[in-house]
Amino acid sequence: MKYGKSLLGAVLAASAFFSTAIMAADHVVKAQVTAFKPMVVKVAVGDTVSWETMNGHITETIEGMIPEGAEGWMSKMGENYTTAPLTVEGVYFYKCTPHWGAGMGGVIIVGEPTNFEAIVASKPKGAAKRLMKKTKKALK
Repeated sequence: MKYGKSLLGAVLAASAFFSTAIMAADHVVKAQVTAFKPMVVKVAVGDTVSWETMNGHITETIEGMIPEGAEGWMSKMGENYTTAPLTVEGVYFYKCTPHWGAGMGGVIIVGEPTNFEAIVASKPKGAAKRLMKKTKKALK
């Protein structure tokens, strides 16, 4: 009987682990000239985001515009990129550094936008202000 209980426990633990991995989704953002499409993406905690058609582009989080405790990222120039699973709820602003002057950036909303009010309070300017407005619209 001990063997049966151990086996049952192992099966239940494995199914919980794999069901979480299976339920996670990957959301695709495409680089198009000097814009990311879609510009704002809503995802669940544990999902990933992938950037495609990245010739001449990078994706990099904007300092001070990601949730506290979250890890930022910076892709390599011209390479498609996929985030690690996004496990910290909040709003993540990112940019293509070479094209930031042209406003090339985007936003990922993971679960609840826990840090969005702090971003608004920081009174972003330029392209970050435009991303903030697009995020407000997406949250309505």
